[in-house]
Amino acid sequence: MDEKLLSISQLAKLRKLTPETLRHYDRIGLIKPVYVDPQTKYRYYSIRQYEKIGTIKELRQLGMSLDMIVEYFSDRNLVKSTEILTKYADNLMFEIEEQMATYRVLQKKLDFLKSLKDIPDVNVVYEKKLPERHILTFGEKAGGPKEHALILTQLEWHLNETAPILASDRVGVYGGEELLKPSEDYIPGVPLLFLTEDALESPYHKTLPAGDYICLYYHNGNLERYNESFEIVKDFMKQHKLTVNGRILQIYKLDVTLTSKAEETIIELQVPVK
Repeated sequence: MDEKLLSISQLAKLRKLTPETLRHYDRIGLIKPVYVDPQTKYRYYSIRQYEKIGTIKELRQLGMSLDMIVEYFSDRNLVKSTEILTKYADNLMFEIEEQMATYRVLQKKLDFLKSLKDIPDVNVVYEKKLPERHILTFGEKAGGPKEHALILTQLEWHLNETAPILASDRVGVYGGEELLKPSEDYIPGVPLLFLTEDALESPYHKTLPAGDYICLYYHNGNLERYNESFEIVKDFMKQHKLTVNGRILQIYKLDVTLTSKAEETIIELQVPVK
């Protein structure tokens, strides 16, 4: 056997690879040993294969798949190598842009989570002016948690966005003054999702007018049941001689996408008044 041949362990060490990596390259036909001992089955490589393995290693460091690398070494010439590297660079840029778009979505989620520390205390009434808003809704009242979940799932199907619901305040219901009436039954609210500006072409799009609202946050609630915190809002409206002036909203600020603890959930009640 030629003394210049290297054992698989020697070559692997030389190129900072593992012997198993070289065995795998052999199995897929990427680089084969120049000699295999017929008795021991040990693999031996030529020092001349050092450069090819180095090129393979660098292509892998660039993130190229083994299938692409096999193609790279098939009938290789300058034109083909340039075309493969150009195509790979273009695909890589596309993936980077997609990842950056995902990163921007995630940053918005994190900004929303940071904003939760600035919300008013629970069970404290506050007033605010809200701008015109856009919602996605079928306009159908939900008859209970299962139907409510089904309708929201169907609404979400119409959103062509990345992670639209996680860590957001886009899920809620709206209804009339019946939402503020004590009841042991389910609240007959209409499920809704708030829309972004690029989703206003939906046939299920509705507009909520700008206006003055009386609002309150409360814990440990859900959108299907009356909550005793509503009495605080009703007392405030009575004291200030305010009446309902439009759709009443309940909106999740912190929901099951972020916590499994009911006491951590936060819902905002928004009552338009005049």
